[in-house]
Amino acid sequence: MKILITAGLFYPSKLGGPANTLYWLAKSLVSNNIIVSVVSSNKHIEDGLVEFNEWTEIDNIRVRYCTVNSKLSLRVIFHSIKELFNNDVILLSSIFYIPSFFIALFATLTSKKIIWSPRGELFNSAINGSKSKLLYIKLLKLLFSKRVIFHATSTVEKNEIEKHFGSSIRTIVIPNYMELHEKMDRLENVGKYFLYVGRIAPIKALDNLLLGLAKSDAFMKSDYKLLIAGCIEKQFEGYYNKLNQILSENLSLKNKVVFLGNVEGDQKFQLYADAFYSILVSHSENFGNVVIEALSQGTPVIASHGTPWQDLDKKKAGLWIDNNVDEIAENIDKVLAMDVEEYQQVRDNAYKLALNFDVYSNIDKWIKELK
Repeated sequence: MKILITAGLFYPSKLGGPANTLYWLAKSLVSNNIIVSVVSSNKHIEDGLVEFNEWTEIDNIRVRYCTVNSKLSLRVIFHSIKELFNNDVILLSSIFYIPSFFIALFATLTSKKIIWSPRGELFNSAINGSKSKLLYIKLLKLLFSKRVIFHATSTVEKNEIEKHFGSSIRTIVIPNYMELHEKMDRLENVGKYFLYVGRIAPIKALDNLLLGLAKSDAFMKSDYKLLIAGCIEKQFEGYYNKLNQILSENLSLKNKVVFLGNVEGDQKFQLYADAFYSILVSHSENFGNVVIEALSQGTPVIASHGTPWQDLDKKKAGLWIDNNVDEIAENIDKVLAMDVEEYQQVRDNAYKLALNFDVYSNIDKWIKELK
């Protein structure tokens, strides 16, 4: 079997969860004797890490990183269409990635099997009432609803897909599976902190998190801090300034919040391991890879109802809460009041939950859908 993956970002791109999710999927498929080719862009990849505009191999995955100078990404479109004739199944990532539209169009003309992952782009908070996006979705429905298999990472996302494309479409639900990082030993004498890892963007509701922490008596009276690890995209510099405005209006909180910038590799996982809790209170997430990253280090997570992580409550591996300021404050107070034994049990539960998301143990679910 031969699989073609087309995506705007692919490892070692530093931006966004899908870049790594697709890489882990491709690695696992290759380990099961499936031939995988990837056409992606050079966005957010440091010069010298990989070759651009030629085929290269990464962990036995055949990859072409195309340099792009516009949203149209003509090189990505050209090489994807050229490759699709030699592949059995086409995996597309992102509804609003422009090359996906043209590749899907050519793939349907050649009767190729297409699996399309919207990656959370159909949630209300992602569309945000955009008339152009809603019109584009109607066009996709007209052209592809009977020819494409949509991939959702949760039943919540499945419902959102069917809301836009109709209940008669075929949708598969497969969570994001990951190559779990080795469990790090927790370091002694590191400061006490909560941790956020991810993009600094409005959809992540970091403003609510900061205001919630400011309202938590237990947090403000403690020696705990909030560490924020993530890159600041140019398009969201205004939001970053808004966060700093919140901090400047609350100097006591400002002294307890640290922006670390982008953190990667073992350094990132050591941060997870040493954290008291990791936090993800986004307005919406189709999955949230950072939750599994934290759990893989035995670190419990506070996640919002905008994420599909109700298992944190069910498995007693963290908390699944509303992301309004009052509830954030209330739950921060709650976890800071835990005794040592209760907290250790939550950490044990967190690690056990992470093991359910190992990509190599679950790749059979993808192979079944690809056949």
